[in-house]
Amino acid sequence: MTRIVSVDPTVFFVSESGALRQVVRVSVENPSAGALPEGAACVVVYLPDSNERFPLGPIEPGASVHEIHILDVRTPIVVVFRLLIGDQPVDALELVWEPERHWDVYLVQVSHHDLGYTDLPTNVVREHLGFLDDVVRFCEQTADWPEESRFRYTVEQGWSLQRYVERRPSDQVDRLMSLAREGRVEVNALFGNETSELCGHEEQIRLLYPTFALKRRYGIPILTAELNDVPGLSWGLASTLAGAGIRYFSPRLPTYFSWGGMTVHSYWDEDAVLPNDLSGAFWWEALDGQRVLLWYGYRMWLWTFEQSVADLPGHLVDHRRRGYPFDLIRFGFESSGRDNAPPDIRLSFIARQWNSRWAYPRLLVSTNRMFFEALESREGDRLRVLRGDLPNTDYTVGALSTAKETAVNRATHDVLGSAEKLAACASLVSDYEYPAEQIADAMACEMLYDEHTWGMSNPMGPAQEGNWSDKSRYAYRAAALAHDVLVKSSNRLADQVILDAEGHHLVVFNPLGTPRTDLVTVPAVSAAPCGRPMYWSAPARGETRPAYFEGGTAIGRDVVDLPPDLIDHPFELIDVETAQSIPYQIMDLDDPLAARPAAAQRYALGGASPEQRRTLVFVAENVPSLGYRTFRIAPVERWPIFDTDLEVRAGVLENRFYRVVLNPDSGTISSIIDKATGREWLDNTAQHACNQVIVRWSSTGEEEVGCCARAVVGETGPVLASLVVRGEDVLPGCPQRNQEIILYDQLKRIDLATRLLKDSTPLMEVYVAFPFALDRPQFRYESGNTVIEPVRDQLPGSNTDAYAVQHWVDTWDADGGITWASVDAPVIALGDLWPGYVSQAHHCVTPPGFGHSFVRDPADLVKGHIYSYVFANNFRTNFQPVQVADVLFRYSLRTHEGDWREGQASLFGWGVSMPLIPAGVVGGKAGSIPATASFCSVLPSNVMLLTVKRAEDGDGIILRLSETHGRTTRARVELPWFTIGQAFATNLVEENVGSLLYDTHRVWVDLPAYGTATVRCRA
Repeated sequence: MTRIVSVDPTVFFVSESGALRQVVRVSVENPSAGALPEGAACVVVYLPDSNERFPLGPIEPGASVHEIHILDVRTPIVVVFRLLIGDQPVDALELVWEPERHWDVYLVQVSHHDLGYTDLPTNVVREHLGFLDDVVRFCEQTADWPEESRFRYTVEQGWSLQRYVERRPSDQVDRLMSLAREGRVEVNALFGNETSELCGHEEQIRLLYPTFALKRRYGIPILTAELNDVPGLSWGLASTLAGAGIRYFSPRLPTYFSWGGMTVHSYWDEDAVLPNDLSGAFWWEALDGQRVLLWYGYRMWLWTFEQSVADLPGHLVDHRRRGYPFDLIRFGFESSGRDNAPPDIRLSFIARQWNSRWAYPRLLVSTNRMFFEALESREGDRLRVLRGDLPNTDYTVGALSTAKETAVNRATHDVLGSAEKLAACASLVSDYEYPAEQIADAMACEMLYDEHTWGMSNPMGPAQEGNWSDKSRYAYRAAALAHDVLVKSSNRLADQVILDAEGHHLVVFNPLGTPRTDLVTVPAVSAAPCGRPMYWSAPARGETRPAYFEGGTAIGRDVVDLPPDLIDHPFELIDVETAQSIPYQIMDLDDPLAARPAAAQRYALGGASPEQRRTLVFVAENVPSLGYRTFRIAPVERWPIFDTDLEVRAGVLENRFYRVVLNPDSGTISSIIDKATGREWLDNTAQHACNQVIVRWSSTGEEEVGCCARAVVGETGPVLASLVVRGEDVLPGCPQRNQEIILYDQLKRIDLATRLLKDSTPLMEVYVAFPFALDRPQFRYESGNTVIEPVRDQLPGSNTDAYAVQHWVDTWDADGGITWASVDAPVIALGDLWPGYVSQAHHCVTPPGFGHSFVRDPADLVKGHIYSYVFANNFRTNFQPVQVADVLFRYSLRTHEGDWREGQASLFGWGVSMPLIPAGVVGGKAGSIPATASFCSVLPSNVMLLTVKRAEDGDGIILRLSETHGRTTRARVELPWFTIGQAFATNLVEENVGSLLYDTHRVWVDLPAYGTATVRCRA
């Protein structure tokens, strides 16, 4: 007997005679040898209040499927399907009918911007220009198509659009921007697919500046952001995006941990957040309480209409069955299986054909904004709120595959910040032309280095070498441009100082917004800036030479270095304001392998010019906030003698604050005693000793440590003393290691430097250990624009093996704590040396312990140990599988009472990375500013001055402040050299949002706990 095998509702709906009907597939089995002719059979569908008859086509022998369109059912009911042959019922099937959703499917086309990987970065840029040409053409080609199928495109990252504006004819740019204003083309907010945890505070914010410059220029809307192919998100991004008015965020987090037939746990707890293979949304709330609407989803492959019909319904049904709660969904679409995919018009063809056939699912060729606004209007009030960081598993560690350039770029974050502040100050008190373009160039290069693409898909051979040449250039160019601005601006400021006395002076600048007492380091020969601007050199009185143009390393002159004939003879260093003689020390570099910046170069150049090896150091007291203090070098008859509490002898180094003892065999640090409390700060039961270099083999997990070294007395003097450790064994992959431990007479601080020569040995990791002794330690560390408690301030189940930090880490217990700062190395492990968690998408060999459980409770971090992760080369794609480099890693420590707030961890960490800046100048000259002054100060001390700059639009100056202790605060900013005519609060991208209370030289700013505030002051 012919029977109904099954009745299968589909996701499809059609509109017939004004009514919405669901497409249902009825499977029928005809056991007879002959076919039933068309019209011989029908299905009658019985609803609670009606029934409807559907004739069936010919029913062939065997199984057949027949499509019918039943009335749309919106509530669960019992539906009966009765099969009739002629008028005789032969079978029936009763079902509990669940309503199918009226799906709106938003198809957002993305490229996945890789600055490299598929080609050389320079070639990739050129390719993307062609992509955007196609976007314009496709938009114009479909301009009169049905609205939902018109071609739309999302410019994933700003660097491609910025280059397009720079390099395409204006009429072509205008066509693209007109489409952006219409909403056919959407511009996402971020500059690049960044490794966001590497980005400094200001760098993270400046990721928004290039696109917002285009917004101001062309009147285009910017409301959304993407960050693709990076398995981690810096929590600071939530407040950064929200602080610029970006409401919507759609990162594409790659499912690396399910690649290659290996499945390990994902980047978060899928039960607590979202399954990694299911789309969803939540409000991502920052530490300061701001939120962005975050969509998590994955990409689709829609090649043809037929393939779309076959595949797309299954995705929708799977989402519904697994608890996906919405009737709209976003699918990212890439046109090819390659990153840097071109735009593809086929989506519009598919959508046009699809929507002409079905009412639902409705396909909308979309932008992110279209989807997010629909999602928020329908579901925004019901979405969960999640807080926390998502520490990167792959790309932060990948940056250690090129440790030298990563260290260069990390330092540039702070050099550029100092340079920008001094440049703004110089433009206020002199005719110095603020170098806005050079600062923007340096910032762009800094950001492009921190962009996630490190190399080619197969990182070896000529292609990789060419790619790496392009990539590394960003780090070195950013460093050169930042240093150039720093030198030019500090020297122009020094030229404005009134110096009544003749002779050599040093003007020492403090780039922080609070007064400080700190070390000043003055190389006898300074590193030259990259530019030598021309100036007119007229002959001095009595000279017979002609006037001519000359190039100077400063502006209008050369940088004034320490005259050798001056420091070779007795002199006093005098604070010009107090007229007090202060202690100083001259250091002579006697080892090209010393653990000091540019030691080998200075030693080599010293063969021709001995002064290259000499450095003057002293401690400048109470240097004003974002200001300066002036010192004079005055020749005297005898070398001055200064009292000091510093003591250094074989294996022991101490001052009034600390006693540091070295292990005589290994050269590691065996004891750090805080003399004020008598506390021993090192855990001598730890597996690894303090300052010990550890090599771990990626394939076996076996460790080798530096165990044989010779410690000798380094520097001695009234300012600082040091012990030098020279490794006498050869660590695998590190044939040379040299270290220096420094104490200061006046500063409560321990500086440690480790210089390692890395050879080409692959498949290994290198760490430096800092095992501090604490009872039930707590941790905090600074990330970009946020402060994080490990584990607690993370999205549930996320990576705890390694973190990227900015200026400081603090760990403490009931009896006090210690602040640790790293100048050059961004990645740390806390509590233990964990197995590591670079996914199988990137690693060459799977290390032992891969896939282990992460820490789930902060109390499980039972040891106050910090490991600095410095080299990594277990990579099969993108990152360098080998590196050969000579790299210096610098660290600073300071113990304190209380927790991280009482210890002023933020001020210490920023001070280490933003040292005092000396500029030499010859006295006996008029000027316009006194010997000591502040250009800008901020109170109270929990508010950090991040930025002082000229406004992007030229309208006044911009100041950026950050609250660092988690307290709602009213800050007072003083600008003694700027007369305030108006003051405005702006968002992070310098758009005015309200007026502020101000008087002639002061402005008051309210900051939420951990919040960032931006201020515009007009004259």
